[in-house]
Amino acid sequence: MPVAQAPAPVFARTLRALRPGAVLAVLALLAALAAPQALAQSASRQQLYARALESFQWVMAEESRAMRRDLWGKVLERFEAVLRAGTDTEFAPKSLFYIGRSYQELSNRSGLRNDAVRAADAYQRAANRFPPGHSWVDDCLYRKAEVTYRRLGDPRTAAADLRELLAAYPNGDQAKAASALLTQITGKAQPAPAAQAAQTPRASMPAPPPASSASATVTPKIRAAYDRAVGDFNTLRASKATTSRQMRDNAARLAEVYRAVPRATLGARAAYFAGFASEEAGRRSGAREDYAQAAEYYGRAADAFDRKDSWRDDAIFRKAQVAYRNLGDEDKAYADLLLLLAEYPDGDQIKPARALLAEMDQARAKALPRPEGPMTAPAPIPALADGAPLPEDVATGTFAEATGPGVLTGVRYSSGDDFTRIVLDISGPVAFKHARLPADPAQGKTHRMYVDLDKTTLGPELKRKVEIPGGFLQSIRAGQNTASTARVVLDFKDEQEYHVLTLPDPPRIVIDVFARQSVARDRQAQQAQQQAAAPATRPDDARTPGKKEATTAHDVLAQLGMTVRTIMIDAGHGGRDPGALQYVTTKDSKGRAQKSIRTKEKDITLRAARILGKTLQERGYQVLYTRTDDTKIQLEDRVLAANIKKADLFISLHCNANNSSSVRGFETYYLGKARNDIVLRLAAKENNVDPVKISDTQKIVMDLVHSFKIEESKVLARHVQKNCVRQLSAKYKGIVDHGARSAPFFVLIGAKMPAVLVEIGYITHPAEADLLRSDAYLQRVADGITAGIDSYRQELQSGRL
Repeated sequence: MPVAQAPAPVFARTLRALRPGAVLAVLALLAALAAPQALAQSASRQQLYARALESFQWVMAEESRAMRRDLWGKVLERFEAVLRAGTDTEFAPKSLFYIGRSYQELSNRSGLRNDAVRAADAYQRAANRFPPGHSWVDDCLYRKAEVTYRRLGDPRTAAADLRELLAAYPNGDQAKAASALLTQITGKAQPAPAAQAAQTPRASMPAPPPASSASATVTPKIRAAYDRAVGDFNTLRASKATTSRQMRDNAARLAEVYRAVPRATLGARAAYFAGFASEEAGRRSGAREDYAQAAEYYGRAADAFDRKDSWRDDAIFRKAQVAYRNLGDEDKAYADLLLLLAEYPDGDQIKPARALLAEMDQARAKALPRPEGPMTAPAPIPALADGAPLPEDVATGTFAEATGPGVLTGVRYSSGDDFTRIVLDISGPVAFKHARLPADPAQGKTHRMYVDLDKTTLGPELKRKVEIPGGFLQSIRAGQNTASTARVVLDFKDEQEYHVLTLPDPPRIVIDVFARQSVARDRQAQQAQQQAAAPATRPDDARTPGKKEATTAHDVLAQLGMTVRTIMIDAGHGGRDPGALQYVTTKDSKGRAQKSIRTKEKDITLRAARILGKTLQERGYQVLYTRTDDTKIQLEDRVLAANIKKADLFISLHCNANNSSSVRGFETYYLGKARNDIVLRLAAKENNVDPVKISDTQKIVMDLVHSFKIEESKVLARHVQKNCVRQLSAKYKGIVDHGARSAPFFVLIGAKMPAVLVEIGYITHPAEADLLRSDAYLQRVADGITAGIDSYRQELQSGRL
């Protein structure tokens, strides 16, 4: 087997100088040194999860307990503790699922909308965190759809989730229920899920494949080597005198067959037998490295087999069995067994897989103490002179990794007449809660909201109170509410709408506040759009609106600020943030390779913004910029400038990047959920967060109840994408159209106008990077964006949007 790449060239040369057996010994030693800590962490998370699950089951066991909100609070605390312990194991998404279950049970009993919102949010986050194809994802999607439809009254979102479930899991255990609920929502009968094809039963020890199954790349010499190695394996396995060394040699011969034809069925079966031989070597030697080698071979076999191949679930089960019984890696074993159950519910390994899962669960339950007595209620929110929060409005939040303690170093804000963005700067990530406070006329208190920062103190330079003249926000107050809790209170002149999100590097909490009259005006604008677009004659009269009707529609939209005159252009990145980079390798005078930066995204986007601005001005648009030089602008300040300046559109320009230099293309994004891992990784790059944690940011878009421009942004993105690809394809070859997509970009959150993010090319593709450095190419991009905006404006004014 090829040796894994070492972290340093010297170590790599040392490994290559060793014999294969010595290499395995070195790697085994390193693994053994790292194993105790990893196992201890795994056991700790496992114990936290098991304790939380027992708490959930204990509360559910009796209706009298299930009616108590304080007990559910304790259950939620325990599952949240699992999340804080780490997000890199199966226990994190499972905990999110049970957080959703807990809030759903609360919603069923309390009737509070916020409970249902949090349940739907947790189910979506869990679905995002489980690997694709995981057997729990369809449960998450179905329960989310159920809550969204029955408790939140949103049949459109529920139907979309159910269709996604049926498309991805047509044979899943929720398919029938999902089809029935979708029928109820749409009023249209859904086709029954197709039954999965029955698999041919087989013996536990697969026989060698018939000659007809060999791939065209399998030569007679390779087949003969396979037949001899498998025959020798059966002979060696039957003999008690066989040594572990003989089994390792046999596994090595089978591995050579696999490496010769890794994509052929014969190669996959050779990998399977190599795993079997390594497992037999482990039984004779007791050496961990033999079992580790067996798990690796079984994994390669499972990856090489076609999903319909009847040997694949054998490989998955044997890999899980070795991981659990011989390597002590319960997490990997559990994940593999769940995968087997999801993909092969009728396979011949389903019974032993379920038995092994039951054995693992029983062992876990015996190893952990049961809860001692009834659970106590969570600590209440500290009493305030400001008043008590409305119970249904208390919400918790956290950064991806809430460690604490922290220091609240600054409170800053920018405000317009109907929108204010407040930013709380913190020294490190902390957990927090926020809640709405009702007006208390007897005490002279207006409507307020507060944010409590856990394990946080106030910085010495922090201003405790800021008066805000004019507008709808009166003041911002900060105080040390308890010894370990800092509180920030926003005083409103009247009840307002708001939402809260977090941004990393540096850690900060962003609070967007929308004036109630602004929200009402946006809704009025939507209604006016629909009325203006409606025919003035009978429904069966198909004539187009006359000149007078079109003029009236345009006037109504103009009065409501729904025409396109002013455009804010945002050049992505800047200053200390270079964005994506193109590296080139050259040789110095001594022939040594040197790596240097050739192109920076921040430079390309600034040039593109200037060219686009000039082009738009020539077309009669008023143009504003978030930056006109090499300055770093915080993500939260970019769309804020567009809101305060009352821009009609927001266009953010970026360059894409990929680890593979062969990937290229043009794409346009609007705010929404990412539909695949590629888009999630791009959002992670643009949001400046760890790709492992980007799924957490998707929950933000679930909260955007104040944004009424998502549909318009989607239409604008399609117009821009279509016209840019048309312009570029007319001049350049190889333009790849990746389409208009949704993604959770921070820079688009809170926009009061249609907003899109345009990825104008891949800076990591050599040919496309050359184009990006060309003003002629950037001019074509500008022409395409301008044409897209023109097309969008025409659709808006015609009343079709």
